[in-house]
Parts: sequence; C-alpha cells; structure tokens
Amino acid sequence: MYKDSIWAKEIIAKQNREGSWGYFHTLSAPNKSPITTEQALRRLQILGYTIDDEPIQKAVSYMSDCLAGKKQMPDRREKLHNWGIFTDTDRGVPRAAAQ
Repeated sequence: MYKDSIWAKEIIAKQNREGSWGYFHTLSAPNKSPITTEQALRRLQILGYTIDDEPIQKAVSYMSDCLAGKKQMPDRREKLHNWGIFTDTDRGVPRAAAQ
C-alpha cells in the first residue's frame, strides 16, 4: 500500500475544501489546480484509497451534490448536442421535464 506515500499526500493536499480538485475531467480552461478530480480519484485508488477514506468520501459527497443540482459542475459546458439532457438526466430529472 502507498497510502502514506508522498504521492498520496501531495494529491490530498491539493483537494479543495468542498471535496473536489477543481474541474471534474478537463484541464482545457485556466484552473488553479494541475489535476482534475477524475485524475485525483483514479490516482488515489491506485495508491490504495477506497470509499472508506475521508478524501474519497468528501469527493463523492461533492459530486453527488453536483449531480443532484445542489451545487454547479465546475467544468465548462461541453460542445455536444443535448448537453442539458445529459446534465439533467444525471441529476435524475426525467427527459420530458428537462426539455
């Protein structure tokens, strides 16, 4: 296990108070964090972290709030058709209500 490694400590030190590492999956826009939430979670998993660990719990709670519409996703709006349907259905809003 590498949970107590310098790599893990560096990643955890960059986690924001609300649980993210900035953007979820894109570094294309200017951001203070050199790592995305997706990358941080993947790397922490490789280092032996699980849902039982506080940094992962904080990130999952934050992402759940974003998907539930309690907080706004920090990523820029993707250039894909029906982005609204994607974000609304991820929050559990029926497609008819999202249109």
